[in-house]
Amino acid sequence: MIRDQIKSAIDQALAHQADDLHLNSPEIEIQGLLNVERPRHGTFGDYAINVSPLAKYARKAPPQIASQIMDQLGNHFWETSVAGGFINLQISPELLTKSLIGIAKTEKPGQNQVYSSLHCLLEFVSANPTGPLHIGHGRWVALGDSLGRLMRHCGAAVTNEFYINDAGSQMRSIANSIWYRALEILGTGGKLPEPQEGQPYPFYPGEYVIEMAQEFLTEHKDQVLAWDNPEHVAPEAALTELMSYSKTSMLAKQKALMERCRLTFDVWFSEQTLHQAGQVKQVIQTLQERGFTYEKDGALWFASSRLGDDQDRVLIKSDGSYTYLTADIAYHENKFQRDNGFYNLMINIWGADHHGYIPRMKAAVAALGYNPDYLEILLGQLVNLIIDGEKTRMGKRKKMMTLEDLVDEVGVDAVRFWMVSKSQDTTLDFNVELAASASDENPVFYVQYAHARCASILRNAFQPRLDTLTQETKPPLLQEPEWQDFLAQLSPESMADLLDGIENEPAKQALRELILKLDGFQDKVLDAVRQRSPHTIARYSQDVAADFHRFYNVCRILVSDPAVAKKRLVVIYALKKVLAQALELLGVSAPEQM
Repeated sequence: MIRDQIKSAIDQALAHQADDLHLNSPEIEIQGLLNVERPRHGTFGDYAINVSPLAKYARKAPPQIASQIMDQLGNHFWETSVAGGFINLQISPELLTKSLIGIAKTEKPGQNQVYSSLHCLLEFVSANPTGPLHIGHGRWVALGDSLGRLMRHCGAAVTNEFYINDAGSQMRSIANSIWYRALEILGTGGKLPEPQEGQPYPFYPGEYVIEMAQEFLTEHKDQVLAWDNPEHVAPEAALTELMSYSKTSMLAKQKALMERCRLTFDVWFSEQTLHQAGQVKQVIQTLQERGFTYEKDGALWFASSRLGDDQDRVLIKSDGSYTYLTADIAYHENKFQRDNGFYNLMINIWGADHHGYIPRMKAAVAALGYNPDYLEILLGQLVNLIIDGEKTRMGKRKKMMTLEDLVDEVGVDAVRFWMVSKSQDTTLDFNVELAASASDENPVFYVQYAHARCASILRNAFQPRLDTLTQETKPPLLQEPEWQDFLAQLSPESMADLLDGIENEPAKQALRELILKLDGFQDKVLDAVRQRSPHTIARYSQDVAADFHRFYNVCRILVSDPAVAKKRLVVIYALKKVLAQALELLGVSAPEQM
């Protein structure tokens, strides 16, 4: 990458000037001391380095420091100039061409091994097996899977995990709900109880419950009739059977939807297994042994305030039941113990309403004797679904649009791209009508169309041409073997005059900007991992598509001279690779034609 070469040159220049700039103190790390940035305006060059941070050491004015460092940079690959406290660099055509060749030759643009020592357990899309996944889950699908793909692209070992909340009272609630719906379908007189004012409603009235009841009755009608009684109250045997059925049925649907969304979970972890294996009891014992529990008002408390939480938390209620926190602590200890402590990073993606849950979970990890820095929580804001210009609800208790409905409406590509189009800490307005449209205003269509146009240009180079003046059919501009030989032997010599051969100045500048943008892809990938921000790749792909369209509009690619056309086709070939890779990292397809 060009930026890396500039950074290396800067570090060497600072090392040569360390004494004069007073940078030879052991406390000063020269490497990476100065940032290399792309300026907002091209008039300031292709890259800029702000030397002002050195003033406090060198005790010199920034312009003087900039001039001193610039003299050490040389000018083989760039032209340098000083403006105030900035060193501006204009990259040479030779270095731009060399970068383009590297991109064209690489199998997977942006791939690196920077995070090869990272072993990450990535938990997201945690849900109860009591109903269809809602729109908010779609954001976790896109965010979690894209982040995992990006981390793997940077060398990390990543395990995708789905946490099944199948041990709480909600399982009895869904079983009871199916029971009453089944009785309604059978017409026995039993019906779903009405809500009681001031009381939580322990039933799921969604229409999907009726469908589940109908499915259950296809094989268990006689059994339900045998279970029924004058009070129409489900016996324990019925609830046990219905809890098992609802979990199996709903998980099958959730897994099918995840597969449809191009997402594979390596682990589907059941909360119930923690209780069955005695791990919940064991974690309480561990906390007790480590002195982090006490009894009060008949309940067992976790002294989490000693470890950064704003107050202590109940582990076992006065009625003897566990709080949700207790099982969650056991779950996290399970994570830390797996494969002899294999994971050195655990990322959980939660909804924004879990903000207060973070310090208590960090406290629990520390109380168990593990490093709380290994646990990282990402919070995601809500999704507002815009239909016909109006927001619509996305709960799961009444009639609504589910994640599956949304996928049916706009397609997997649009769902995944739109869901990562903004930072997860920002509320997302998902415009259903726009997401389904073939419009330049639809970001996923805009990027996919750029990729398809690249594919079209490459195809047209090998197809017979029509002379618009004579209406005669001409042979293809290039033959496939000729093109493959050219690609195999790409070199600075074979690509000489790529930029200088363009006399149209706007076209030359558009090409320079496009190559610089492609060269910066790996930086964007690393930034996305470092900042846990897949939305930067979505934004980058849109910027690259815009730069491509700008270049395409001012520079003809398939010119009559095959030698010139081949060089320009390398640009399209490299661009197509980068766009395809960016889309793949987001779990979005890269169509060859649209």
